[in-house]
Amino acid sequence: MSATALFLCLPLCLVAQYQTIELGDVQSAKSLSAVVQYPNGDPIPNALLEEVSPDWKTVLRTSTTDTDGKFSLVTVKGRKIYFLQISAYGFDTLRVRVRVDPKRGTDLKLKLEIAT
Repeated sequence: MSATALFLCLPLCLVAQYQTIELGDVQSAKSLSAVVQYPNGDPIPNALLEEVSPDWKTVLRTSTTDTDGKFSLVTVKGRKIYFLQISAYGFDTLRVRVRVDPKRGTDLKLKLEIAT
């Protein structure tokens, strides 16, 4: 069998190109919780949530989203900004900085982009 014929018989495997998307502005939230969503607004269950150090290198704690795409972490006394990284298979990783402000914050909804 020629090399060309062998190549044509092999299954093609498409591999997504993952990238990391970082939101530029610090997000103000009522609490350290959010809903992680597909671009169309549907929830993403079992997405990995990591709180990381300000240089994005050290994982401080992890969690996953529930079946409704929600996660919640307990705030840490004295910490002003939380560096969160959210990832799920088939999606680009999202990095977001969150400041918890119960009076002026919003309910966070974080949309992951499908990796291309």
